[in-house]
Amino acid sequence: MLRKNLLAVLSLLLSSAGLAQDANYWSNAYGPGGFMSPGAVIAKNGDSGVLFYNPALLAFNTKNASNISGSIYNFQTTRFNDGAGLGLSLKATSTYILPVIASNTIYLKLKKPITLAYAIMNTPVMKFNASQRRDGMVNVLDESLSVGNEFYVGQYVHSNTVDETTGLLAVGKSFPQKLAMGVSFGFTNRRQEFHHNLTLSVLSNDASAGLDQRLVSIEEYYLVHSNVFNLGIKAGLSYELAPKHHLGLLVTAPSIHLSSKADLLVQYSINNLPLGNNKEKFLIANSKQTKLASRWKTPLSIAGGYTYDYGKGHLYFSAEYFSRIAEYSVITPRNDYFIRPDTGIGKEFTSSMMQLKNLNKSILNFSVGVSFPLRERIMGYLSLRTDYNYSDTRKFQNEDGYRSNTSTWDIYHMQVGTNFKKRKFNLRVGLLLSYGRKSQLEQMVNFDDPSVENNLEGSLKKISATRFAMGLMLAYIHNF
Repeated sequence: MLRKNLLAVLSLLLSSAGLAQDANYWSNAYGPGGFMSPGAVIAKNGDSGVLFYNPALLAFNTKNASNISGSIYNFQTTRFNDGAGLGLSLKATSTYILPVIASNTIYLKLKKPITLAYAIMNTPVMKFNASQRRDGMVNVLDESLSVGNEFYVGQYVHSNTVDETTGLLAVGKSFPQKLAMGVSFGFTNRRQEFHHNLTLSVLSNDASAGLDQRLVSIEEYYLVHSNVFNLGIKAGLSYELAPKHHLGLLVTAPSIHLSSKADLLVQYSINNLPLGNNKEKFLIANSKQTKLASRWKTPLSIAGGYTYDYGKGHLYFSAEYFSRIAEYSVITPRNDYFIRPDTGIGKEFTSSMMQLKNLNKSILNFSVGVSFPLRERIMGYLSLRTDYNYSDTRKFQNEDGYRSNTSTWDIYHMQVGTNFKKRKFNLRVGLLLSYGRKSQLEQMVNFDDPSVENNLEGSLKKISATRFAMGLMLAYIHNF
């Protein structure tokens, strides 16, 4: 990380552990595995009047319809157990009421009919905001500087908020031989605020010195705002293998960068840090940069789906493969002066050590879903899907900068609900559940055993992290 490399250059050994969710592709219920969400399939499943994730399935819509789908209540909690020391967990809990997608489907009765759809979708990707603090008498400084325990204060703040808004335009058309094709264009605005703040202070216990007691402190502050506009293109196929067997294929191209804007504010300071031989280290490094370029990459993916019609119900399987993306900078700062005063030493380190970076390993997600009649005009739904994490800290070239993702865990999702069908509309209500866990994560900071040798930060240990989410989904489809 930035601080480790900066202080290594300055003959110090300070470490940093920037957290950095989401690194999961299938968290959104509107996707290949979200069988209960209207239109969230690859192969034909009997839904009508909705915007389909696979645009080829639009060809089977022969009605004009509007759809509003959303999580009318959602609760999420993420916890890094002992994230800042024993009993000092980092926990973030959030609730929100928010529509997810609103769409309109238009059937054009031309000589060769086609179906168009447009939509706006909002996705709250990540909302993590946690802080932790410890103060007390701890033996931090060497006995030659301060005998016995000293007053120590350590505090840590980490927040990462990511949300996306997408405008969609799609078209689907059927062909002879039971084939349909479609294409969709998505214009996505991705916004991220990433904040990391670590303050470590120790006051010597020489009371006879009055207000002249030695204060040793280290501060690390990193704040980034990023705003990226991308274009995503998907092309899909649908094929009826037999009257009860349906296949679907979807290819999603890597995202195309349209425009972006980002800014950052960074400060590192060291005050009175003992180096031995009666020497202390002082340092201030500071930079604010605006109008920076920012990038957010999504990979090539290939998804396949299969639906089997049994009676009035459907059995559905799907999978999606995501290719890897090599390490890249989400935000690359300019090579301005960083270490103060501007002697020239700070400029060469700015770009690599202040960057926000990302990489994506290749993954394969799976889902299974089933719909079954409960009563006349009432259909039940149940689906399960994986949501594997694509981050891999071991594959980064070095520890310069910060990782853009907070989550490093795999998530497993379940959907259960019912659809009430009327002549003019469908009403779908369901429960969304998600759970993820990972062990052997390195702490962000450890306030248990601070010392000069570990730069007041403590010896980082392995911990576990868990994520749980529960939401109530409501979808309304009106057929005109």
